[in-house]
Amino acid sequence: NMSAVTLPGGTRRSVPWGPGNLTAAWLSDGDPPPPASLTNALGAVDDHLDDLDRDHGPLDGAPTTFAGTTIGSLARLELGLDDVPAEVVLDRAAAEEVFRLVATEPASDRAHNPGLPSTDVDLIVATCCIVLAVMRRLHLDEVTLRTGPPGA
Repeated sequence: NMSAVTLPGGTRRSVPWGPGNLTAAWLSDGDPPPPASLTNALGAVDDHLDDLDRDHGPLDGAPTTFAGTTIGSLARLELGLDDVPAEVVLDRAAAEEVFRLVATEPASDRAHNPGLPSTDVDLIVATCCIVLAVMRRLHLDEVTLRTGPPGA
């Protein structure tokens, strides 16, 4: 359960945090997770981005696209729709807002958000943490969410 980061120049590196293991490690100790757990989850992703930055040069401002099943769920949640375009642009303010929404709701309330598939109710907080940590660390105003199947 890892995430891949494509560095400027096209090199791909893996980050050991994906929605499943980030949830298990940091976000399963409360419903909703306590603020300290959210901070730790964001920090865990940031630490690994810091390692990439140090090992491969500055990542700041690199255009960033996310893909995967839970990324599609984040796009659906953001738009409040079940059927979304193949790519959805998510700006920083919207990313912060959707994070605050899902991070402060118990799973039973989160499940009622329009567009959020029931299969990702437990993983959406970690997905938001990953996207937001990248946006914050790389100082991005927006990212692209690719909503199709991986590799599409």
